[in-house]
Amino acid sequence: MAVAGRPVQAVLGGKIAAVIKDRFPYGNALLLETPLDGLSKDWIAALGLTEPTSTPRSNLTLTCPEVVQRKWQEGRSLYLLYAHMQQAPEFQLDESVDCGQRIGNVGESGNALNPHLHLEVRLGPAGARFSSLAHYDNSATLEEMDNYCTWRVRGNFRLVDPMRLLGLSER
Repeated sequence: MAVAGRPVQAVLGGKIAAVIKDRFPYGNALLLETPLDGLSKDWIAALGLTEPTSTPRSNLTLTCPEVVQRKWQEGRSLYLLYAHMQQAPEFQLDESVDCGQRIGNVGESGNALNPHLHLEVRLGPAGARFSSLAHYDNSATLEEMDNYCTWRVRGNFRLVDPMRLLGLSER
């Protein structure tokens, strides 16, 4: 089990794409964007980042309102979500973060039963920004639910195995 309060450091440098403060299910979380053009071709190949083969899904079982009109930038980026941190992140959208920079502490905020760091890696359109993400909670706004659905279930952001990314540190 993780030790509460241990520092959380950014795996890659990039820009803040979302700051989530005490919202269910992620609790205190930070979403960091790293454009693919900033990564080496060897890393991109090792991560298995192929071109998208399908269109985003529209047949969802989760209640997903469509509130925000999204305009993506050209290109693709890796997005790393660091969730369940101890305190609310003290960053602003588009703020730069360096690889290895401390971004928070291990915690158990949101839907966490024990202290741990939830690290989620997804590949998506460049320049995505979210005001917040929330769902499964009566206090979640329509915009937060729309953001959560766009991030998690619509297919715009595809999962990448975080262990592949962490294994690249030796290259």
